[in-house]
Amino acid sequence: MVGAGQDVVTLARPDVREAVFDLPAYLVDKLRHEPEFTIESQLEPEVRTTGHIREVEPQADPATRTQRVRLTLDQTPEQFYLGTAITVMLSRPIDARTWLPSSAVQDQDGKLRVWVVDPEAKTVQPRDVEVLAREGDRVSVNGSLKPGERVVSAGVNFLKPGQKVRMDEGVQP
Repeated sequence: MVGAGQDVVTLARPDVREAVFDLPAYLVDKLRHEPEFTIESQLEPEVRTTGHIREVEPQADPATRTQRVRLTLDQTPEQFYLGTAITVMLSRPIDARTWLPSSAVQDQDGKLRVWVVDPEAKTVQPRDVEVLAREGDRVSVNGSLKPGERVVSAGVNFLKPGQKVRMDEGVQP
């Protein structure tokens, strides 16, 4: 008995090869727009090729919280036969991005900046940032922010460099 939506047959085309792997769901958005991946054979690591994302399955596996990714191989070395164990690597490092509420970014005379809190002095200083992406009410920024720094997310248009601020101690960096 076959259930609705259950695969019955899967055909493989010998002329078109793809690399298939599972990726943790939290990494999918970071890697979805990567232009190129390097794929190497686990048995012969010197045998490599490159590939591009063809498909990312929309639903994560509920047990593993991973999503299936399919890469189209740019060239298929003869050592890459069906079922070859592979290693998939990024061809370049991922951009270090920080996601913030869009209300944290201030546009001051065409320059984008955020206000960073000095927890000991309880003052704020502006830091220039570049907005890389927008998703709903949050933005991805690139700049000189360090992990753990606190960024003001409300009232940024009323701040001045060195201004004293009061922090909500319940808020975590």
